[in-house]
Order: sequence, then structure tokens, then C-alpha cells
Amino acid sequence: MTSFKKKLKDLDTSGYLRKRIIIDSNKTTKLKINNKSVTSFASNDYLGMSNNSDVIKELSKSANKYGVGSGSSPLITGYSKSHHYLEKEIAEYLNVESCIVTNSGYLANICLLNIFDKKMSVIQDKESHNSIIESSKINNIKLYRYKHLDDEHLLSHLEKKDNHILFSESVFSMSGDITNIEKHYAYKKKYGAFMFLDDAHGFAIAKCSPDNSLFENSCSMFNVKPSSVDAYMGTFGKAVGTIGAFICGNKSLVEMILQKGKPYIYSTALPRCIIDATRKSLKILTHNKNRYEKLHDNISYFDQICKMKDIKINSSNVPIKTYNVGSPHLTMKIRDKFLDNGILVQGIRYPTVPKGHDRIRITITANHTKKDIDKLLDTLENIICEESE
Repeated sequence: MTSFKKKLKDLDTSGYLRKRIIIDSNKTTKLKINNKSVTSFASNDYLGMSNNSDVIKELSKSANKYGVGSGSSPLITGYSKSHHYLEKEIAEYLNVESCIVTNSGYLANICLLNIFDKKMSVIQDKESHNSIIESSKINNIKLYRYKHLDDEHLLSHLEKKDNHILFSESVFSMSGDITNIEKHYAYKKKYGAFMFLDDAHGFAIAKCSPDNSLFENSCSMFNVKPSSVDAYMGTFGKAVGTIGAFICGNKSLVEMILQKGKPYIYSTALPRCIIDATRKSLKILTHNKNRYEKLHDNISYFDQICKMKDIKINSSNVPIKTYNVGSPHLTMKIRDKFLDNGILVQGIRYPTVPKGHDRIRITITANHTKKDIDKLLDTLENIICEESE
């Protein structure tokens, strides 16, 4: 029998052993760890909606009325009027034909590939989310991976293969890099490929042009409509501040997920109180853009200070920022130094990112103050100086 103890020891020695941090509070930016107050730059709650008082009231009201569980899968008794209304509302927000709500973005991506047979092949960026890789394996669909954001390598696969699905993240979760959706859409049309887009980190926060009439999404950054993509996936666990995900597409695609999407069919549905809280959050974000504007003000301020201090961090107009380190041990040492200074950031290592590409991941939210950002970057500047000595 394989020795788990030895495997765990090897992971620890190599610097890849994962550990959890116990959080004593649940605020977007102000946390308590071991009774110590810290400012978090590690949350995906980009707009701070998880602690919005109106969203919490809606959840409580719904839980009191309907309970805290759904009781069964959506195909038995777990699909309520609220689930139905949420799917209709998202379809309207994005001007697409149809929508289906799932329990998570990871499971949504598995559902998407459940509906295809082995004759299909998936072509994806090497730095795409693990859910896209695993969903290909689970469904026994051949997977071809191209170098990160390398169009030439991507096209070399498209030109050779038939029956392909071009499956990409819009905003890469571990780097903040952005897929050129306009180019992908052109490739879809030229080569007859299916185009699937995972917009987990773009939905509700992507920086769109002022004349964008749809709910914020990464497609609109490139003047591509979500309805032009064969499958558009977004999540509620990031900008919306709740939990769950959704897939948009034409009616036939959504109906096939209902018939063949195993995680959808065989999982207990999200509780109605969560769905009602999600609907409330989306309505707030639709009618009030203050949080969206504050987030992008903070992103711009962060980029401006980085440039002034000559700190080498990606400057794309998204809340995910990364400082490349290259060593797992040094990455976690830097993470711990931040924690000693009352700041929580993420240390990202293999296998989440390729070996040798270990990094510090920083996420900006609407709830951060300029003072928070100043302290973060002053701390990073000091750590860089210490490590270079």
C-alpha cells in the first residue's frame, strides 16, 4: 500500500505541502487569525457583497420561510421558483437564450463536457483552471494544451483537429492575464470550433466600455456578445458574494446539460435561501455601480503606486495581481512575512501554477482603502529589499 506519510513528508520537504488557515471572522478585508487582526488581500469577494446587509437580510428572510436546505437534486424537489427566476434573470442580464444554475464553477465545467462524446477534443491554454483539465479527463475527451496566451501554438492545434472545443478562462485566476476573446471568437468562426468561456473572474467586474448595455462581463471588453459564445460560464462566489455558478447558451445546449450533466443531475440543489440572496445581490449590482467603480478606482491606484515604486506586478485592469517569486519555499517565506505585518496574501505554488512559477497572489476589492493598499505595497517593497540583500 502506498505510504501517505512518505508522500506528505516529500511534499513538505519540496515546499508544496498545503495548509489551511483558520479564520475567526468573515469580513472581506478585515480578518482575525489566531486572535490577530489582519487585512486580507486574498479574497475573491471583489465587490464585498458577501457582507452586504441587504443580501444578508434576504438570505435570513428566505431561510426562515423555506429552510436552509433544498432537500434533493434539481430534478426531484430541489428546483424552486427562485431557481427558475434566477436563471431567467441572468439570461436577461446577458441577453442570451437560456441559463442553468449549478452548485459551483468547477462542477459547471464538468457538466459542459458531459454533453459531448469522445469524438470531440478540447483545446485549452496551459494555465487554464484545473476544472477544465479534470473535466476533459473525466469525460475521456482528448485534451490539447497550448503555451500560455500563445496564438501561434493555439492555431497549430486548431488547424490539425476537427470537432474541437476552444475552452478558456477569460481572466486567468492565478495570473490576472486576460484572454483576447475577440481573437478566440474569430478562430471559432474560421475553424468551426465550439467556444466555451469560463468568466468566473470577469462576471460582474470586467471593465467594459461606458456604452455597454449588458451586465458587466469579459466578452463585452472585446465587443463580443455573450450570446456569440457557445457556452458562457460565470460564478456567484466571486463578485456576487454568495455561492454557485451558471452556464448560458442556446436552449438546446442548456437542455442537454439538464439531461446529461452528471454533477447537476446527481447533486443536491443549492438552497433556496442562497438563490434568493444571489438574486438580491445581482439586483443591487445592476442598479448601483458604486462598488464596481470603487473596485476599479482601487485597481488603478494599486497600478499607479506599483509604477511609482517600480514594483514588477501585472498591470491588467483586473483585481488579480501577482508578484513572481519562482521558489515554493521563498514564496511561503514572503507570505509569512506579510502575515507578520498584519497582511494576508496568497502563496501560490505548483501544481496550481507550473514549477518554477511560484508567486504571491494579491486580490484587490472594493472594500480596500487607499491606506490598505499603501501598507501592502510598502510592505512588499521592504520585503523585496530584504530578500535582495
